[in-house]
Amino acid sequence: MQFGLCNSSATFQRFIDEVTRGLPGVYAFIDDILITSKNPEQHFQHLKTLFARLDEYGLCINVSKCIFGALTIDVLGFNLSENGIKPLPDKIKCILDFPKPDTLTQLRRFLGMFNFYRCFIPKAAHILAPIMQFLEGHTNRKKSHSSVCKSFEQLKWNENAEQAFLAAKNAIAEATLLRHPIPGAQLSLWVDASDVAIGGALSQLSQGKWEPIAFFSIKLNKSQQKWSTYDRELFSIYSAIKKI
Repeated sequence: MQFGLCNSSATFQRFIDEVTRGLPGVYAFIDDILITSKNPEQHFQHLKTLFARLDEYGLCINVSKCIFGALTIDVLGFNLSENGIKPLPDKIKCILDFPKPDTLTQLRRFLGMFNFYRCFIPKAAHILAPIMQFLEGHTNRKKSHSSVCKSFEQLKWNENAEQAFLAAKNAIAEATLLRHPIPGAQLSLWVDASDVAIGGALSQLSQGKWEPIAFFSIKLNKSQQKWSTYDRELFSIYSAIKKI
């Protein structure tokens, strides 16, 4: 497919979904194909079936870019293994080395990197709440001269915001390994609500221990922050069930 065409990525994704539809253990994201298997014998059968389907549609693969029979693999910014999924160390290092933002543009860049791994961090919204106040009243929708100038205005950091910035870095450095869901395992959803955010953690019982498989958190708007503790707790339950 030609580069630069409108909606070319979506068109190719629909095509590759058609090619891999119904294949066991095969997951495709545009031109990246991930194959998961329980053992080497099953992996060989999955590969054989996939290659036959690719040949049927007249598709070729670049063998030099392929990895076969790996126990762990880095894909789409994550490290996948039999134990679970976790962030890539080099990506985490970029976040840890990011200097304290001086402008809204730099702050949005930091938040973009942090939020990519947000699902690994419990209570992420609560941690970022003092920093998110810098974005109140600002939006990227209007590219007017005044909005562009405000994006480069110097941020006025306070002690709470600086502590939140350091806490965000510490949280990403200690990002939790998320386990793969086990079919039929007992699940537990833990939720909580603070004055500024709500969150939840979905865990599964495995070998007598609770293992996290998903985290969720969002910041409350000004109206929601005025709710009673009872209402905020109920909202956290509703939102966590709906999201996770």
